[in-house]
Amino acid sequence: MNEVIKALYEIEEQAGELMDKANISRQTMQEEKKRQMEEISAELEAEMEGRLAILKSRLEEQAKEQIQKLEEKSSQKIIQLNEMYQKNLHQYAREIVERITEV
Repeated sequence: MNEVIKALYEIEEQAGELMDKANISRQTMQEEKKRQMEEISAELEAEMEGRLAILKSRLEEQAKEQIQKLEEKSSQKIIQLNEMYQKNLHQYAREIVERITEV
């Protein structure tokens, strides 16, 4: 009978050791999983920052191109208006004088 009790005690002791090892193993796996998730998160964040930087650069280039085109259009329009004004200056002056003198 003592031998049976002793064997049961040993089995219980071995089961406790197995449970301790399982808990340590589980904890180690959880820590490894957490570390991997942090690495993946950091990699994704770095990749997204890189992509955002590229997109920002492209958008800035497009904006500069559009601004340059608008400046060119505006300059051309101003030149045209100045030319038209210079060409028709005497006619405009005559029309203004006529309107003033009509009253």
